[in-house]
Formats: sequence, C-alpha cells, structure tokens
Amino acid sequence: MARYVCIHGHFYQPPRENPWLELLEIQESAAPWHDWNDRITAECYHRNTASRILDKKGNIRKICNNYSLMSFNVGPTLLSWLKEKAPRTYRGILDADALGGRRFSGHGTALAQVYNHMIMPLANQRDKVTQVKWGIADFKSHFGRMPEGMWLAETAVDTETLETLAENGIRFTILAPKQASEVRRLNDAPSAWRDVKWEKIDPSQAYLCNLPSGKKIVLFFYDGALSQSIAFGGLLNDGALYAKQLIGARPDGDAPSLSHVATDGESYGHHHKHGDMALAYCLQSIEGGSEATLTVYGEFLEKNPPLWEVRIVENSSWSCAHGVERWRDNCGCSTGTLNYHQKWRAPLRAALDWLRGKLIPLFEQEGAKYLKAPWEARDDYIAVVLDRSREAVEGWLAAHAARPLTEEEKTRTLKLLECQRSALLMYTSCGWFFDEISGLEAVQILRYAARAIHLTRELTGLDFEMEFARLLEKAPSNVPEFVNGKRVYDLLVKPTQVSFERLAAHYGMVSLFPDFTPEFPARLSEGCWTVTGKVAASENSPGVPGSRAFTAGEAEISSSVTWEKKTFLFAANYRADTSVVCGVVPESEEARKRLLGDVQALRGFFTAPTDERMVAAFGHRIFSLRHTLRDAQRSLLNKLLKHDVSRIEISLREIVHDYNGLFEFLSVLGINAPTVIRSAAGIALTADVVHQLEAEIPDIEAVRRNITRAHQWNVTLDNEQITFTLNTWMIREMTRVHGSPAEPARMERLRGVLSLFLDEFKWPLDTYELQNLYHATRLHPQMSHASSESREAFLKLGKTLHFSPEALG
Repeated sequence: MARYVCIHGHFYQPPRENPWLELLEIQESAAPWHDWNDRITAECYHRNTASRILDKKGNIRKICNNYSLMSFNVGPTLLSWLKEKAPRTYRGILDADALGGRRFSGHGTALAQVYNHMIMPLANQRDKVTQVKWGIADFKSHFGRMPEGMWLAETAVDTETLETLAENGIRFTILAPKQASEVRRLNDAPSAWRDVKWEKIDPSQAYLCNLPSGKKIVLFFYDGALSQSIAFGGLLNDGALYAKQLIGARPDGDAPSLSHVATDGESYGHHHKHGDMALAYCLQSIEGGSEATLTVYGEFLEKNPPLWEVRIVENSSWSCAHGVERWRDNCGCSTGTLNYHQKWRAPLRAALDWLRGKLIPLFEQEGAKYLKAPWEARDDYIAVVLDRSREAVEGWLAAHAARPLTEEEKTRTLKLLECQRSALLMYTSCGWFFDEISGLEAVQILRYAARAIHLTRELTGLDFEMEFARLLEKAPSNVPEFVNGKRVYDLLVKPTQVSFERLAAHYGMVSLFPDFTPEFPARLSEGCWTVTGKVAASENSPGVPGSRAFTAGEAEISSSVTWEKKTFLFAANYRADTSVVCGVVPESEEARKRLLGDVQALRGFFTAPTDERMVAAFGHRIFSLRHTLRDAQRSLLNKLLKHDVSRIEISLREIVHDYNGLFEFLSVLGINAPTVIRSAAGIALTADVVHQLEAEIPDIEAVRRNITRAHQWNVTLDNEQITFTLNTWMIREMTRVHGSPAEPARMERLRGVLSLFLDEFKWPLDTYELQNLYHATRLHPQMSHASSESREAFLKLGKTLHFSPEALG
C-alpha cells in the first residue's frame, strides 16, 4: 500500500522581551549576536528558508526552502519577532506555507501553537481557552487561514485540553507515542480496547479520540525512536541515511502508512550545525524518488480518515518521564549539563499560582467597571497585541467596553488587560525546563510576574510584591551567591524594571550626544515608548579629554501599549570619562520656573555638585549611565571611549613601527618576540585591518600586508572583529550588486576580497548571506540584458562563492 512520509519541526523560542519596554535587549550570552533570537535565527530559522544541497565537490547545486516540504509550527511570539526583526526569514516561512498548500492538495505546511507555550494540563480552564484562542488568532493574522492542527507545548496533554482544541475548531494535534494509553478499531466492542502504553502504539495511522463532550479530535503519534535519532542520535550527519530511515521505518501493510517524526525545529541548524542541509537533502531525495510520498498531516488525514480510536495518558508530555512533573516538581528530569537539583520548581509554581489567584478576582472586579464581559475581552485581546494602532485598539474597546470610556478609563482598561497578559506569559514552560532558577528563562517569567504586580499596584494600590518575594524564598538556588528565588528576584528582576522617570533620565543622558539617532533629539523610540523631547539649553563637546557637556529641557513620554503619557523636566551633564548624570522632575509651572528659569545656576549643580544641592534640585530622581537602557548604554560607552581607544591604537601602532625591524629579524630566526610586544602588535594590526575594511573601497594590498605580517610574526589577530567588519562590507557590496547588477568593477572588487580571505588566507568566513543575495540576483530583471562584461564578472563571482556549474546555468 501507499507509503507516506512527514517531518514535523517545532520551531520555538520563549518570549524574551523586557515586559516594561516590549523590547528584546542585548543578551551577552548570545554574543557575537545581539540576542538568542537573533543567533538562532541566523543558525536555524533563516537557513531553513534557503538551505543548500551540494555536489560532490562541495559546490552549491540547489537552494531549497525546507518549510515548503515539511510540517512545522513557529511559536507565535517568535513569529511576531521574526516579522519585525527578520522580515526575509518571516516572508520565507509564509511563502513556504502557501507553496506547500499548492503542493499538498490545499493543505498548508504550517500548524498553530498554544500562544506562549504554557503547559496546558497545569493551566486553569480560562487560561487554556485563552491560549488556544490567541494561538488561532495569531496564526490567522500571519498565514491568512484557519489552522488545521495545533502544537501543544511539550506535547503536554489532558482531556480538558483536547476538549478546548476541539471546541475551537482544531482538527488534530501531534503527541509522543508514550502518550497513548489504549486503542481499538472504530466501533469495536468496549472489550476490544488494547493496552499500548510504553510506546506500543503503531504510529503509522491517524487515531480518533472521542471526548466526553461528544466532540472528536484526531491524534497523530510520531515515531519516537526515529525522532530520538534525529535529535540526539547523529542522524542529521547524513541526509541520505535520514531519508532511508524514514522510508524504511514502517513495514508494508494493507493500509496506507505514515512514517513521521517530530523534533524541536532547532535541531535543523542550531543544535546540529548543517542540520538544515541534511533535512534539505532528505526532503529532496524523497520528493524526487518513488519509494514514498511526502505529505503533511492535513493532507494525510483527508486521504486516510482514522480507522482506530485512542485514549490518552492523562497529564503526559514528550520531555518528562514523570508526566508533567518537570514543570512543578523536582522530578529528576533536567538538561543534564549541570549536577543541579530542581527543588526550586515547586515553590516557583506555588508563588505564581498564588499571584494568579490574587489577580483573578481583581480583574473581574475592576474589569466589570469598564467591560461587558472581562474574560471574553481577554480572549479577544490578542487583536490588540497584534496591532497596537489607535484604530485597532479603539475597535477592540468599541466591541467590549460596557459604555463609552474616558481617556483615563481606556488607559486603566488597557492596564488591566496587560496585567492579564503578563499573568499568562509568566507561565511560559521554559521557566521550569532548565536547571536553575537564576537562568535566563526562569528570570524572564519572574519579570512577567513583576510586571503584573507593578500594574496591579498602579491600578488598585494593592502591593503583592512582599508576599510574592517571601514565597520565592522557599525556592533554593543552586548558585551560592543567589541563595534563593527572592534574591534572584531582587538582583536580576527588579533592576530591569523601567519607570517614567528612568525613561526621562535616559533621554536626558542621550541628549548629550545629539547624533545618537537620525530623529534625535525631537523624537526617541525605545520599544513601546516614544519620547518627544525639547532641549532648552546645551553645551556639547563629549568625547574629548577633559570636556564637559550639559543639556536641559523637557521630555514627554508616551506608551503605545497603555496610552499613558507624562512629561518631565531634565538636566544632564557629562563630566569626563564615563561620568554621566541626569536629574528629572515631573513637569509643573513651579519646576519649570525653578529649573529652566536659570539654566546657568542649574548647570552649577553639575559642574560643582554636592549631594545636598542635587537632592534639593531633584529629590532622589538622580540617575547615572548605568540607568540608561542596555543597548543605548553600550552605544554611549563606545562613544565615550572612542577617543581613548583611538589614542591607545596610535600608541601601539608607534610601538609596532619601532619594533618592525626586530620582528623581521626574529621571524627569520624563527624566534617569537616577547609576549607583551606581540600583544601590542596584534591590537595594532587588527585595528589597521579593520580600518582598511571600513573604507568604501578597501586597500586590498594593505590588508594583505598586515595579515601576512601577523602570520610571519606569529601575532594573534582579533579574528572575530575582523570577520564582523569584513562581513559588513561584503554584505553591503553584494546588496548593491543585487540592486544594480550591471557594475562589473564592483563585482570584481568583491571577488578579489573574497579570494584573498577564502583562498589565500583560508579565513573561516561564512558566505551564507552573500550566496543568498547572489542567488536572488540571478533572477534580477537587469541580468537578462546585462553586458557581456557584467555577465562574465557575475559568473566569476558565483564560482568564487562556490556555486556549481549546474546552479550557474
């Protein structure tokens, strides 16, 4: 009978944004990328939109969009991030779903996911409903269609969850084989139920699950052993073997059979380097062969309705041997990388459950003042999350408000709903998945809890923070300096909160550098906040030793999320080195007269400051450089230290020049120069190469000379810095080629730089993005009537980028 193959990838990252900013700030652990979303997109999500199939010589034979031939889901919060921050990847995913719909009988390749990866069996009924409704609405906003299937976080399931899926029109979901309890043929006698626990279920069929309500849902149970081989067994080292294993996984039988696997999508490039290429080869091999037919779950279900009925193992999941204990207890399941206990898990959940219990009656009580049906309004609030425009929010208010609301009441209503959104996000599963409460993921869900506490305090005056922190004391940390969850909260969560005053001070300190952004100082945007400012007085010359800079003015701060708006007066001063301070006060006639009426007197508070005078002018609203937002903080520090860095580079360059003869002599003798001199030479030569590559047209001979010297003198260069600068230049040049492919000189220049680094220096250069741009340029309309000189230069560039003759046509 017919043999079908389906590969499912669960592509997901937890929400990582600062809840006060709606902005993903820099994450040092993801370096050299800005953050983990950025890094994993580069390593996995983007690569699967344009994966390579190579010929025997290692040249590119074909570039494929893997998403068009596989089943996949992308976490809603991740997909929204991709839409804003990685639009090419986002567009590639959407195009793949549409292409898959044409390939698979009208069934797109994408599935939905419960909204923020909440462990559904541990959620209350209201949260289950919101998770599913938000997941569906989010999916429809991106893909323009109703999802057929929905991925459950960690495939964690109970009957109530399946009822919620079925109630909302979801046809099927995917589970692990160990989550099946009993099966029988449809309409067989009750005595025909057969035990299939411990992965004894046949995964080659679709199974119907009849629910207590009378509703039905189809369940697919993936091949557990084969999925394990993909994720942990090295199967992605060989795309041909991967295809062979999938095709041969199910023996021939009387009925059509489905060989299908499900893993984290990050296996295809992030967890396993080049995993996307193994997947591409596998998919293309099956697609081009005759032994099996690629399919997706919706198409298979249409052609092969279930013949069997199934019962599930309640409160089970794919990644915990103990059901769902991994997300509420010290069950022993962990990543295994550290010998840590997880005694913190139960107290963490208990603290969050306590907080949720406090928030529910407050939401009902306060919400009833403004909303016809608060919980229905919450279920529909995803429309606002997806579109913060004034028109969209007013539409949502018109549909759910109990009466016409004042502007202040609208803000209170939005705060109530944002409090509930944080109460959902604080249950994101990753907070418990890993090994330590001070890890990024646990800290993130605590930040959502802190945001909910903060909003509640503003709305009602009730402060739950002290009791919440007391409950967190019961969550022991594995890291001695953190002690417990309360200390994690105090040290890692509370400092990330952003107030109106801090934003005003941030603007004030940034105003010392008028070239900070193109729109500055009139406007500054940071996540969901917009600062409209006016600098009333300034003396600016930062970056010069011993200089002073001073600004004073006002800043109006508004939120696109809650529609709050406040105005502050500020005065900021740059003294020297990294000493930057700013004082802020709420705007008033008295403050305006006192602070801006005599700017010179105000400047004196900074140039000859005393604690008493500062406090007299600003109270305790005095901020320093450490209070600026994290990304701006790095940019400001670079500006402040730029002169010092330049001065050090000049000094080191002079040293290298003085010792040039010594280096040459010692290299002839095969003797290394003293370490301190070689270190100085490494810094100076790196700086020279970087400066040369930053030029519009790099001096290739100077680059060659400096790198050759470094090799001859056995001097270590900062390869990461050079590679970053080189990539920036090459992407810029290739983008220009893509925009105007009739410039042979530019192509030759780019090819010369590539040849220098790839062929001559064997530099470990990642040309992936260059290859993508080159591939896209082949389809540029101007290429069809380009000159023979341009075509020749373009072909040579393609060969240097390792495109095969077949790919080059």
